[in-house]
Amino acid sequence: MEILITRPEIAIDMFLPIFVVSTLVLVFGVGYAALITLSKMGYFSKKWMPLGYIFWALQTYCLYDLSVMIQSEPFTSKVLMIAMVAYLFVPHLYFRLIEDTDERYKDTHTTSNKI
Repeated sequence: MEILITRPEIAIDMFLPIFVVSTLVLVFGVGYAALITLSKMGYFSKKWMPLGYIFWALQTYCLYDLSVMIQSEPFTSKVLMIAMVAYLFVPHLYFRLIEDTDERYKDTHTTSNKI
């Protein structure tokens, strides 16, 4: 016996809003990552970081709105929101690991360059 999973169809008039909201998820996500990364690297002032967090909040809202528009299950929406909370901390974790690694191997780099 074949199991058939039926999903509610997305209305044709919802295509454009779904497309726009999913594009905004990408744009705000790239904006968040870029602002946080460039601020941590010193290319931008640390004053730009709150704008990055605003982009993250907008991305999270747009992703939630998208999950409602495509009629995702409640479990899927919760997993997406948990992933967004993790995405909030990933750039900070990445730069913390880089700083710790640089600090740990600082002496190794200075002595190995001498020939």
